[in-house]
Amino acid sequence: MENELNILFWLGTFIMITMALMVMALLIAYQKNINAYHNEHLKQQLKVIIETEHKQRARLAKDLHDGLCCDLATIQNFVALYESNKDKEVKKMALEEVKLGLLECYNQTLSLSYNLSPPLIKSNPLELIIKNYISRINKVSNISIEVKANSQSFELKELVKLEFYRILQELIQNILKHSFATVVSIDLNWNNSSLVISVLDNGIAYNSNLDYRESSNGLGLSNIQTRIKQINAVFNHQILDTGNLITITFNNYDY
Repeated sequence: MENELNILFWLGTFIMITMALMVMALLIAYQKNINAYHNEHLKQQLKVIIETEHKQRARLAKDLHDGLCCDLATIQNFVALYESNKDKEVKKMALEEVKLGLLECYNQTLSLSYNLSPPLIKSNPLELIIKNYISRINKVSNISIEVKANSQSFELKELVKLEFYRILQELIQNILKHSFATVVSIDLNWNNSSLVISVLDNGIAYNSNLDYRESSNGLGLSNIQTRIKQINAVFNHQILDTGNLITITFNNYDY
């Protein structure tokens, strides 16, 4: 009888140890899978961030090359004309062109600096930041863009304002380049703890699926996707009979 009890004791102990080891093995395997998932997710996020930085650098390089560098080259040509020509009228004309060119370079530098780090972001409400940007767009575009907003109900963090500004920049640039729209309306609808920004245009319909893993979306939409995730907002695009309606919903308590 005693031998049987000993056998049952050791058998039970063996079974319990075996089960404990199996549970530990399962937990280790589960943890490895979780870590692998998080690592893959982080890799995807890092990939998008790097692509976004590359695109922003490429855009800055293009603006410098196509704008500022070309204007500086023109100024250099007028300086050479001023130095080589003895005609007073020609020298006067060349000097005036140099002055105008320098003023244009100064304005372009200010614009590039503004786009890199808008000075209004820190101390002004989002409505004013957007209206200031749209007022500059309206000066050089044939599209009529209107900004409307109700009373602001809560304060946004500086980073959230910057992300909204960049998202709207990208959306407006897409409309200007591709939509053939003539009228755009931007509406800021503040509620107790949420903000819904609507962008309505009367241009041609387009697909704005924001899954950055799809290569057909283009990097512009990938940039928007990254910024939307950064502030935990929700993006929605409706194709209407008369154009496109994009809404971005931000819940203040989610960020």
